[in-house]
Amino acid sequence: MKALKVLGVIILVLIAIFLIIPLFLADNVTINSDKVIDAKPATVFQQVNMLKNWKNWSPFESDSTMTDTYEGPEAGEGAKRTWTGEMAGEGSLTIIKSEPYKLIQNKLAFGPGGSGGVGTWKFEDTDEGVMVNWSIQITDLKYPVERWYGLMSKSMMTPLMEQGLSTLKEVAEAKPVVDIKVVELDMLPSLSILDSTTIDGIGELLGRNYGMIMAYVKLKEIPMTGFPFAVYYNWDPEGMIVIRAGIPVPEGTKGKDAIEYFELPAGKAVYAKHFGSYDTGETHYAIENYVMANDIDCNMNFIWEVYITDPMNEPDTTKWQTDIYYPFK
Repeated sequence: MKALKVLGVIILVLIAIFLIIPLFLADNVTINSDKVIDAKPATVFQQVNMLKNWKNWSPFESDSTMTDTYEGPEAGEGAKRTWTGEMAGEGSLTIIKSEPYKLIQNKLAFGPGGSGGVGTWKFEDTDEGVMVNWSIQITDLKYPVERWYGLMSKSMMTPLMEQGLSTLKEVAEAKPVVDIKVVELDMLPSLSILDSTTIDGIGELLGRNYGMIMAYVKLKEIPMTGFPFAVYYNWDPEGMIVIRAGIPVPEGTKGKDAIEYFELPAGKAVYAKHFGSYDTGETHYAIENYVMANDIDCNMNFIWEVYITDPMNEPDTTKWQTDIYYPFK
């Protein structure tokens, strides 16, 4: 009987400790880690700014049952990732602030009605590389269990965040550098076809319209003076995209029916080379970040790509070159 009383007292003391100590624990906690990464600021920034890239380096991806849903833009402010998994539970991450090459903030939510927080990424360009500081502030820790978690979270989370930054360093330093610069362009005459399609039909549209133009050029014995290009007047992954497919020809060449004479304008443009498949999204986002970081006013409704490599002659997609231009307004 005495042993039972002692056991009861011990249990009561443990319960008291479990319930009383959290009264004095903070309802928020901040964990941070930093790492110098020897890569271009744009390369490092894009790995964090595009949420799908987190799969490349995030230390919180070990749950094989995790499923992800993405909403909003693919990168930058408003991009959202929602996940669920047996180990990871339910949660979401939304980018609420994105300042190219300097700062990213994201809002964290854990479980239905659970705690939340803010993740902050700071990027500082130094002589040794980009100093990346990653901090997570977890807020609204509920009494008593979540406050105990807050007490233990630094020792639990710090090694994971250090691991994540180390992997981010490996990924970013292995990425090819996107060389972005401002160029001065001459006017480029062409024959072109203006058309529209959904995102899934872009390849078919370009193939069809290039074929029509090249058949006409061959029939009329018109010399081609450059590489095929495509002007994108808008980008709507859920709707119709207006695209002009063109082939450079001598100035003043006359077209016929849907094939019309068109001139790419002279002037300044932000320019980058993309190497790889025709999935040029990451290079476009890098250019957009460059435009924002340097406060350049570009015509975002008149962007064009020039397809330098003929895939019929080069089967290795890693060698395909696409030149991308964002003209100044």
